[in-house]
Amino acid sequence: MIWVDQIVEEIATRFHDKIAEGKPLIIRDEKTLSGRVHVGSLRGIVIHGLVSQVLSMRNIQNTFKFELNDFDPMDGLPIYVDQEQYRPHMGKPLFAVPAHEPGAENYPMVFGKELQRVVEPLRLPIEYYTLRPLYETGKFNEVIREALDNAEKIRTIYYEVSRGKKADDWHPLSVICEQCGRVGTTQVTGWDGEKVHYTCKEHYVKWAEGCGHRGSISPFDGNAKLPWKVEWPAKWKVLGVDVEGAGKDHYAAGGSREIGRRISEEVFHNPEPLNIPYEFFNFKGKKMSASKGLGASAKEIADLLPPTLLKLLMIRKVPNQPIDLDPEGATIPTLFDEYDRLADHYFRRHPEPYEGYARTFQLTQIDPIVPPKDLWKMRFTVLSFILQMPHLTLREEAVKLKGSPLNADEFAALEERAKYVLPWLKNYAPEEFIYKILKEPLSDLKLDPAQVTALKALKTALASPSLVWEGAPIHETIHLVKAEQAIEPKNLFQPLYQLFLGRTSGPQVGWFLSTFQREEVLRRIDAVVS
Repeated sequence: MIWVDQIVEEIATRFHDKIAEGKPLIIRDEKTLSGRVHVGSLRGIVIHGLVSQVLSMRNIQNTFKFELNDFDPMDGLPIYVDQEQYRPHMGKPLFAVPAHEPGAENYPMVFGKELQRVVEPLRLPIEYYTLRPLYETGKFNEVIREALDNAEKIRTIYYEVSRGKKADDWHPLSVICEQCGRVGTTQVTGWDGEKVHYTCKEHYVKWAEGCGHRGSISPFDGNAKLPWKVEWPAKWKVLGVDVEGAGKDHYAAGGSREIGRRISEEVFHNPEPLNIPYEFFNFKGKKMSASKGLGASAKEIADLLPPTLLKLLMIRKVPNQPIDLDPEGATIPTLFDEYDRLADHYFRRHPEPYEGYARTFQLTQIDPIVPPKDLWKMRFTVLSFILQMPHLTLREEAVKLKGSPLNADEFAALEERAKYVLPWLKNYAPEEFIYKILKEPLSDLKLDPAQVTALKALKTALASPSLVWEGAPIHETIHLVKAEQAIEPKNLFQPLYQLFLGRTSGPQVGWFLSTFQREEVLRRIDAVVS
């Protein structure tokens, strides 16, 4: 049992009666579309989506609703949009801001469509919706009325939980100004049961300037929106949410989740959904921000990883542990290797298969219900090396390494890996993964007497006509010479890599030498020992 199975057990216990009645559970998550969605936002999507998948595997009906939030005010300008063009839109509802790219109905849906394209290959059971229509069709009218009628109670909850003191005339609502169209600059100061009274304040917030208009308007049918800490529990009630987690920042002492829980229970008289708190997804050790353009976008990282590995990146750690991603470091190679190790456990190739690893491998699959095929896979280090060698053909080397022809599925899997590894090599790979063959061995290569003797012995052994020039026999020969000469492995292996790469490490040494003509290997060894 892994973390998601434990969460599903908790869900099954808490909602036993609802499940027995055959009513579908509602799982929910959301993203405010204020900028390009960074890869960290995928963690919540995959966590909730995986919970939905595992519930379905247990025949528990459920729906995973994901909100594309297009109603929050525009409160920041990402660095990649025209600052002068979009500064006048600050403070407006996101849906009222024009698209900066063709093909989208408005500014937020540029990012919403990109997110959907990124998530689509994961085949998670997501039902997308946008927030604006829920307000405009009156779905929020009841909770808006409840919030306004209980403004004093909400002010008290804010203060008791976070010591956030609100003015006595503060009301939990922001009106869309009838004059300038901004929602982030308006303050509601009165409510008579039918209309709210508001002012569009010039200096109400630092990131937008109000127009000074004063007026009164019905707060219903899309004319206004609730502030985030009230809107969150309102959504739980309006949508009937049973399960919803969120990132670590919402769970700090005095944070929005605690405020939301109390408002949900004390104002809306609705239970808080089952909670799945999860840690930050860091980019090179730093928390990411979509609105500030900090960190890698979800699309950039999705372009580097097959869907199964992108899913693994999100679920390999329990939710309360942080994930750190560094595309320019070892994150990507390590992830490929981990996936292959998990496969060894699933297919019982590991001498001591562990069920937790096997289960994780199963759930990384795009459809966890369908048993995956046991396919031969080329290891990341070898693949990244071959792709940089103009004298090698990927398919031919794969056949050599496997020891038999690849079937159609194995070749397709190999090509898919190559499709993702190539752009990583081009744009992100650290120096240790970049290979270039020297035209000639290093002229200043220093060898001690033991190394010279061992390399001479190896040259003789490799020159033997009885040695089949393939990776396994070469590897065995090298180890035999190492044992006969009683030399440390690194003292023999490192010069072999230096002869060709000018560095002391590389792919598995026997296969590595087999990728060159025998005569060339002998020539290079002779050049440094003669």
